[in-house]
Amino acid sequence: MSDIFQIAGIGLFEGKQRLEAISQNAASASLPGYRRHVVTGRAFDAALATSSASPAQAPSQQAPSQQAPLQQAPSQQVNLHPGSMMATGRPLDVAIDPQDLFFALTDGTQTWLTRAGAFRVGEDGVVVGERDLHVIGMQGDVRLPSSDVTVEADGRITYQGATVAELQLFKPTEPSSLLAAQGSLLSAPSGMEPAQKGEVRVRGGTLEASNTDAASEMLELMTLSRQFESLSRVLQNYDEALGRVIEKLGEG
Repeated sequence: MSDIFQIAGIGLFEGKQRLEAISQNAASASLPGYRRHVVTGRAFDAALATSSASPAQAPSQQAPSQQAPLQQAPSQQVNLHPGSMMATGRPLDVAIDPQDLFFALTDGTQTWLTRAGAFRVGEDGVVVGERDLHVIGMQGDVRLPSSDVTVEADGRITYQGATVAELQLFKPTEPSSLLAAQGSLLSAPSGMEPAQKGEVRVRGGTLEASNTDAASEMLELMTLSRQFESLSRVLQNYDEALGRVIEKLGEG
């Protein structure tokens, strides 16, 4: 019977992780380039399957392969499905066409990937993106004489007809390993590599929208709420049944 508490505990913990992801998604639904956070693992489903497969077998007597699903913790990953394109008319708003490529932003120590191309020229002439991080170009920092430039489809940035800089795009070594960082930033624990020149296709004066929206997150929240209610009722009924058993034992 103690399995009930264990399984319900796993379900509540997994639900908490999903609630955090939903909250982040809803808050960032209007953030350009944002990638929806998703919780993977399904430890609760695995726990139910393990419990129903061997109902008469005590947890301590289960084989290691049967105990493992109960110990699996959910992990938070990102949905890489592209968002819609939005025309802005701002020269340094840049969207990427290939789905598997990203801009790279750096603080000089750490580098992040992002699809958010809302760039601007800083006081020192260096192009920066989210959190004032430097945009990585073909020659390192991207420096521009003015923000009145044109971003060509191949990533070249021209000013008065002359090429003054060139954007560099990157691809993660293992796309499935990308992890959510702050805002629209993604960390690539498996590393990244520069895209080939012929792979670069961008759109100036355009931004890519978030790939989630508040309405879909609200639907996910409603589903999660029903799961919480069900688990709460299971625990309440179990507690009441245990109380009656203890009461009967006391009478005996």
